Parts: sequence; structure tokens; C-alpha cells
Amino acid sequence: MDRVSDETWYAVLLFFALIIVPFLVGLTIFKMYRKVFPLKSSENMSVVEELDAQRLGFFKPFMIGWCICGPVVYWFYDKFLSYL
Repeated sequence: MDRVSDETWYAVLLFFALIIVPFLVGLTIFKMYRKVFPLKSSENMSVVEELDAQRLGFFKPFMIGWCICGPVVYWFYDKFLSYL
């Protein structure tokens, strides 16, 4: 741990702050949305079509998370990092 520079830890923290956290926030929003409004399965739908309709992927939760986390990241940048 003593050999790792501070810049490396900043890069790891930046990775988590800009990619992982918005994805987790968006995934949580989608999961809560599906609890309140579940998908209606019809008699005509096969099992594969129903599973495909429930699949989220990466991009949708990531963009929803960025819509929520974006103003917080901008505020943090404006308040603490823009004057460096």
C-alpha cells in the first residue's frame, strides 16, 4: 500500500464515481420501477420473449443514473475542483 501513489487512488475513485455509482443508481431506479409497475405477461408471449422484455442491459440504467448523478457531479466539480 505504501508504494501506490495518490494519483492511482484518485483514478480508482474516479472510476467508481463516474461509472459504477451512476450504473448502480440507475439499476436501483429500474428495479424499484419494476416493483411498482410489473410487466404484464400475456398469453401469447413465449418464455424467451418475456425474459427478453425484462432485460435491462447496461446503457439504460447508466443513462438514468447519470441523469440523477450528473447534477451532483457538476456541483462537486464546481465547488471543489474548478479552482485547482
